[in-house]
Amino acid sequence: MAEDYVGYMQKGNYALALTLIDKEINNSPNDPVLHYNFALCCFQTKNFKKSIQVFDHIIQEYPKFIEIDNVYRLKVFSYIELKDWDSAEKLIQERLKLSLNDPKLLSFLAHIYEYTHRLNEAIEIHRRILQGTPDYRNSLNSLGYLLALKEHPTEAEKKEAIESLKKALMYDPENPAYLDSFGFLLQKSGNLESAWKAFQKGLKQNPNHPVLLERLKSLRK
Repeated sequence: MAEDYVGYMQKGNYALALTLIDKEINNSPNDPVLHYNFALCCFQTKNFKKSIQVFDHIIQEYPKFIEIDNVYRLKVFSYIELKDWDSAEKLIQERLKLSLNDPKLLSFLAHIYEYTHRLNEAIEIHRRILQGTPDYRNSLNSLGYLLALKEHPTEAEKKEAIESLKKALMYDPENPAYLDSFGFLLQKSGNLESAWKAFQKGLKQNPNHPVLLERLKSLRK
């Protein structure tokens, strides 16, 4: 039966997997792996409140579970999806006491700072991540984009943004998100022709990308 629910999870049929796991839990209520996969399916079906409840159960009952670090990360992610910024930030700060430079936790924290309009704090978090993990692509892209968002970036910040985004694109030259960030930076710098090319290249990979489509519209005006 376990193979059945795993197969459905691998196929992306999380709703059916949930039903099968629920039956398995009735037979083996003390199996943390079952509870973990149940929480994963809740998360994937966007039942974030339920996923948090199950993650809390795992934390309380199975504190030495092999995937406990991921349990905490996914609990943070669930709070973020619910836009419960305060709970997410509080949990991140608690976990960072145990893992000071965990790039995933720090990336979540930067995301929270960005969406709660603490731009400079988000920038500093991405710099901190890159000090420990220089090739962390999410931070390379986010740092460049956030610096481009600043109204009056310094020359040093402009250079840092360009270097960060070029490095991100070096790792993944076809990534639409990276191309969007790079195009936005070029647009802010007045290099409209190159910005257009970057946006067009991104759209070739994702023709329905809403942000890229809006960027092109703004260049046509």
